[in-house]
Amino acid sequence: MAHEPLIFFHLKLVAKVGVAVSVLALAALMVALMSITGEAGASYDAIIRARSLTRENLAMAMLIAGLVLVAITGLITWLIVLYSSFRVAGPLYRFSQNLRLASADDATALIELRKGDALFAQAATIQRAVAAWRAHHLAHQRALDLAARALAAGDAAQYADAMAQLKTLDDKVRL
Repeated sequence: MAHEPLIFFHLKLVAKVGVAVSVLALAALMVALMSITGEAGASYDAIIRARSLTRENLAMAMLIAGLVLVAITGLITWLIVLYSSFRVAGPLYRFSQNLRLASADDATALIELRKGDALFAQAATIQRAVAAWRAHHLAHQRALDLAARALAAGDAAQYADAMAQLKTLDDKVRL
């Protein structure tokens, strides 16, 4: 399954947020400019009076526009973080469920990741590890059964062979 590199996903997302915030900033600037400009065809005296009144209101207009932009940017950032965390938290939950299922039962199928989730390489590593663990567990069980049958039959050579297999399997898991 070919996936677009994660860096392109993040770059596209950052670009979209940048464009959205720029459009919002432009809209806030237009609203602020419309609120401080004078009427068309007004006299010079009226424009000067209007400018002095708008200068008093300019700080409040800029404060309100800035707060709106910060709130919207914070909301967009929160949504991105929420979306991104689900892309990581979902796979982590599936990893823990796969490990729980693998330790409980050798025949249970593992849970696959969703299409949009991150951590596909790690999921493949966990699946290989679980498959290797299951194969090791099966080989260990077979060697134990062989040793038990050899002991019951009194076959010392077959018992020694089974114990050698168990020792080899034990050596594989020692760190």
